[in-house]
Amino acid sequence: MANYHVGCGITRIFAGTLNKKGDMWVNKSDVTDEAVSAVAQYLLENEKKLRFEYHGKKYVLAVSEVGSEAEDGNDD
Repeated sequence: MANYHVGCGITRIFAGTLNKKGDMWVNKSDVTDEAVSAVAQYLLENEKKLRFEYHGKKYVLAVSEVGSEAEDGNDD
């Protein structure tokens, strides 16, 4: 069975397999939308917040319901 990995590039999140050395993608797919949605659903369903550190700074990722389209933060 393949050993799958998830990683982020400059603009996307990828999932796939690495070479035997583990330093280069052999096969990868863009899973950005699915990965973000899965994390959001997990946090919402389990009433959790994800705390993490990135470049020496601490962050919290949480999901909250919005009340109207004006508040949805959708910049698309």
